[in-house]
Amino acid sequence: MPSSTFDVGTAVMAKWPGSNLWFKSTILDVTEDGYSVRYEDGTEEDIPKKDVMAESYFTRSRSRSRSRSPGRRRSRSPARKSSPSRSQRKSRSPARKPAQKPAQKPAQKPAAAEKKAEEKKAVVDTPVSRAQEKRTETKLITRTVTKTEHHTYTTRAQTRSGKQILEPLVEMKSGRVPKTTHYEFGGPIGTFLMIFGLPFVVYYLYFTCLPSACQLTHKPPFSLNWKDYYDQDAYLLYLGWFLFQAILALIPIGKVVQGQPLRSGRRLSYRTNGLFALVVTFASFGAMVYYKCGVEFIVDKFLPLMTAAVLFSFLFSLVLYIKARRAPNTALAPGGNSGNVIYDFFIGHELNPRVGSLDLKYFCELRPGLFLWALINFACLAKVWTDFPDNAPWNLILICIFQFVYVFDALLYESAILTTMDIIQDGFGFMLVFGDLAWVPFTYSLQARYLVDHAPGFDQRCLIPVAMLFSLGYCIFRMANSQKNSFRENPHGKTVSHLVTIPTDTGRRLLISGWWGFVRKPNYLGDLLMALSWSLCTGFGSVVPYFYPIYFFILLVHRERRDDAACRQKYGGAWDKYCSTVKYRIIPYIY
Repeated sequence: MPSSTFDVGTAVMAKWPGSNLWFKSTILDVTEDGYSVRYEDGTEEDIPKKDVMAESYFTRSRSRSRSRSPGRRRSRSPARKSSPSRSQRKSRSPARKPAQKPAQKPAQKPAAAEKKAEEKKAVVDTPVSRAQEKRTETKLITRTVTKTEHHTYTTRAQTRSGKQILEPLVEMKSGRVPKTTHYEFGGPIGTFLMIFGLPFVVYYLYFTCLPSACQLTHKPPFSLNWKDYYDQDAYLLYLGWFLFQAILALIPIGKVVQGQPLRSGRRLSYRTNGLFALVVTFASFGAMVYYKCGVEFIVDKFLPLMTAAVLFSFLFSLVLYIKARRAPNTALAPGGNSGNVIYDFFIGHELNPRVGSLDLKYFCELRPGLFLWALINFACLAKVWTDFPDNAPWNLILICIFQFVYVFDALLYESAILTTMDIIQDGFGFMLVFGDLAWVPFTYSLQARYLVDHAPGFDQRCLIPVAMLFSLGYCIFRMANSQKNSFRENPHGKTVSHLVTIPTDTGRRLLISGWWGFVRKPNYLGDLLMALSWSLCTGFGSVVPYFYPIYFFILLVHRERRDDAACRQKYGGAWDKYCSTVKYRIIPYIY
């Protein structure tokens, strides 16, 4: 029986994640959900308690053991370079044999007990015959097609019915990360222009929407006084904000989940304590409002705060690129390995840069920028309500509620981001760094900042249909994403087992019913409806607050096109059949 506790440094037997194989390992740390162990080959994993046993449980005969280390088993393809001879194949039994047998069989042991003991001690690591290459819920199956490996894993989580969740087939390529040959965003020239063009847009939106006027113009009143962009308190505040969120992310609260398999088959661990960080952040903000600590500072120092975020994004991206140059080839991003400094700096040279247990890309995607966006909104609300305490700004209140719900939803389903293109495919470079830390908080808060100084100019009863539009968009967005995630976790679950699908050569199945039979990207449709509702709260006095839904539509169309090209290459004819069945991409009967 497995022991309930093991001390750090104890030698144990640990099951390899997603398989039925046990290997010698050492306890590195005792976690809330189990143990952090190091296998003999140096691989470190977080293992549930039920998958760790004492060495005495396995009475092995070393002289007859043929087990390999997990690293060796992972690194070698099942299609061996040198095939065994015919005589060797004949002598090999078609059925799997236990790799280990007990050294002695006591004569007095009953046959039934002896059989049961043998089943417990079995450790399967012998070569697999073709007849045995079937996918089961407890075995790791690997089949090789030229240079591509297809791995099927079972998750460590359990369904409510008590059965394991079987994940869809995941395609990974073995070997070195190849050079990037396909450029996006206009290649090196296009990305060079975007490195300076994106900050220009952020400043353009700020100077076109001032208290005096908020209209599009080809000559916005840019300030030429450097003191307007620099404020020591604002810079220190932004740096402290980033460090504060990093500390919250490292606090051992919340579940530890596994990301998607990397090229090597290994999975990275992520701590999902975003809701905890959100509660602590806004509880602190509420206390500051209650004790009148002057949260309006965020609005009054908006320009230097924005400048601090822009400068920090450049410096942070530079550090990430230098770090990536020292990283092994296997850690690089397939899309940011072109060899061109400008292009790789923008796209991101390393896929998953980490500092200790803190995954920098995962952290920045959901924490500092997203939280700051909501805080800027509430700071705007606090400023307006302080200046006009007898006149409740319902338009601004509604925007704050809408966008806080959006942020809260992202943290409520925090682990879902691990299956997105940003995490799986894109490297962590200037594109994501600037987008997460500067673009999101200082452009997405444009509607709230507009309402601080400009009246919406329409009857507040018009907010009722606006609220209904947001509710419709959120329902489509949430139900579509929940349906997709439920199908990925367990395609035989009660809520998705009735859905119609199309099989593909990779083992995955494409949904052609439910929300995903309505349009190809129903979650994008819901996103756009919510974005439109935010801008409608500002009225029709200026087109500038409508920048977000316009920009967001262009962004989502571009992302859908990228995803369509990748899926067409991956699924081939099955994707063509899917597109002929689900004809519209985002907006039904229009696009």
